[in-house]
Amino acid sequence: MSTTVTVYTAEQVAQLLGCAVKTVEQMARDGELAGVKPGGGWVFPAGALAQRLDQLALEQAAGRRKTPAPVATTVHQVDKPRRGPKPRALPKLVPMGGQA
Repeated sequence: MSTTVTVYTAEQVAQLLGCAVKTVEQMARDGELAGVKPGGGWVFPAGALAQRLDQLALEQAAGRRKTPAPVATTVHQVDKPRRGPKPRALPKLVPMGGQA
């Protein structure tokens, strides 16, 4: 029973990520991408690459996440005495027609 493992070359990974081949190779040397160099060039197992990309996406999303906005609170304003002239008192009303 043979097992087939899908692998990508550094060139294919660079194309998938939209970066230079040298960047992919440097990421492999730094341990940021799981890859092996059995002969002359790097190869990257598809499963390990997908797992690492998922992890990077989650880390970057967490870094972009903003702190939640503060909850609005109600402010009760204390009635302050009015500035300026006091309102005039209204005149008293008298019934019309001389009836009191």
